[in-house]
Amino acid sequence: MCGIFGYAGSRVVCSSRDAERALALLRHRGPDATGFVSGPGWGIGACRLAIVDLVAGDQPVRNESGTIHAVLNGEIYNYRELQEELRGHGHRLRSSGDTELLAHLWEEHGKALLSHLRGMFALAVVDERTQKLFLARDRLGKKPLYWMRSHGGLFFASELKALRPFAQSWVVDPPALEAFLTFGFVPEGSCFVRGVEKLPPGHWLELDIPTGEIRSGCYSTFEFSPDPTLGEEDAAQRLVELLAEATALRLRADVPMAVFLSGGLDSASIAALARRLGEEPKLLFVDLGDAGEKRRAMATAASLGLPLDVLPGEGAPSPELLPKLAEVFDEPLADPSAVPTYFVAQAASAAVKVVLNGDGGDELLAGYRRFLLAAAAERLPTRWALAAGLAALGLVSGKPWLSRRFREGLRDPSGGYLAWGPVKFTPGEVASFLGREPNLASFHRVLAQAPEDSAVNRLRALELFFFLPGDLLVKMDRATMACSLEARSPFLDQEVVRFLLTVPPKLLLSPFRTKRLLRRATRGLLPTEVRRGPKRGFEPPLPRWLAGPCAGEVERVLNDPRCSLRGFLRMGPLAKTLSKLAVADPPRHARAVFTLLTLEHWVSRWG
Repeated sequence: MCGIFGYAGSRVVCSSRDAERALALLRHRGPDATGFVSGPGWGIGACRLAIVDLVAGDQPVRNESGTIHAVLNGEIYNYRELQEELRGHGHRLRSSGDTELLAHLWEEHGKALLSHLRGMFALAVVDERTQKLFLARDRLGKKPLYWMRSHGGLFFASELKALRPFAQSWVVDPPALEAFLTFGFVPEGSCFVRGVEKLPPGHWLELDIPTGEIRSGCYSTFEFSPDPTLGEEDAAQRLVELLAEATALRLRADVPMAVFLSGGLDSASIAALARRLGEEPKLLFVDLGDAGEKRRAMATAASLGLPLDVLPGEGAPSPELLPKLAEVFDEPLADPSAVPTYFVAQAASAAVKVVLNGDGGDELLAGYRRFLLAAAAERLPTRWALAAGLAALGLVSGKPWLSRRFREGLRDPSGGYLAWGPVKFTPGEVASFLGREPNLASFHRVLAQAPEDSAVNRLRALELFFFLPGDLLVKMDRATMACSLEARSPFLDQEVVRFLLTVPPKLLLSPFRTKRLLRRATRGLLPTEVRRGPKRGFEPPLPRWLAGPCAGEVERVLNDPRCSLRGFLRMGPLAKTLSKLAVADPPRHARAVFTLLTLEHWVSRWG
């Protein structure tokens, strides 16, 4: 794992000292070594977190003739197989690591090398023979890659902060602000800083250095293609086979590893498969005060005969932590679970360099309760769908907002995502305090490509191609890499994803229970208590935080006339919106306030 930076262009202005400063801003991503190489009109560098081939794996790398140079952020998990292939073609490899492969694969295949890679990556290749710079990003967007035109050339980096010294302006992009206020994150397809781009997942970009001409394209897409002939037993068996293969690939490392254990089914499945493969990874559990989750984590560890380290997770986003999170995440991210994720990454990094997690399981296997609502609404007449949906929500007296949200979801053209998903402010609310209708083009672009024949698959598409790359993967990458820790996600292996998109929704859900297929697949692998346990995840006590350690910050942000938000938002309509939410929907009120705190600290740090 690394942080990468580079530039190219016939008139580019970037000194070696400038490049060193940019790489220094990425040092947390790779504190073990820093390398930089340059030529006429180009330069690329990397900060390395040494995980495979600790001695000879430094970057940048080159081919035998020194005409092709490459840097990599991420991991190519099938590097051993690719090494054998390249040696069979006569290539001489200096190391046993994965980055060196890129220079030789480029020599063999050009941009078609991407079809050979199985992993998570953002990469850059400079070919001095053709005077080209080539950038590419993995299929799901696990690793970030920002780029922009400035100072006579193209600049790229793993994190936004490394580009700021080269930007000719640094102002908030209005559509990105509108999307952030709605969803609490900045989606793929936009960047919070105007003029900076994110290379989309599954895409490449090529710059002709002498002319400055840019070409780009998509090399990988995922399509929903449900197989109506697929039976539950066959699907469960195939899922275990593919997950075991994906886990085995992600256990390749020359440093100690661990598994993030939440007490839930996804991470427990990965731990169980690692144990079945003969490995004995350390298990890490963050204690957020949920006795049931802790009990299930302990049951998982005991059943596998693996040690469990329980890490304290009671830390709240203090006034001192909020500015730190603005620094860590570059773009604002109002996901409260980023706080415990950051805390557990800090604790884990003291013991290991690599962790495996269950990320992607909820999105692929319909693990959120909103999937139950979508399925119920699709199957039954409206009045019965309402009753079924409320039962699925576990509605009890005193929570009328759940009933209202469900009714709104029945009318939601997104299949319920805007009503049932983690929305902070509705588009109408955003319009009231911004003074304009929000531009949610990134959301509608994914929605337009989502399946129309299944409400469940429609939601899965939004989770996989909107929420996952915009929120969850950003959260995990930045939180772990801020602590020089690498996170690997077997559920997001490309072969696992492709297979699960062929599974019919009826195999994913029972009437009132999520993850039917995974529960079936893990029989014999995990204790019954763990397999049947409810969905939890890193759910912090946000209302308690806002009323306790963050109360002073809430007061300052909402009422201090010096508050930075006043430069963006109409505070009168905002106050009215918050007052209504406090009564009508307390959980969303808490999310909305946290979103405003996040924005305030981003503007204070970067604006």
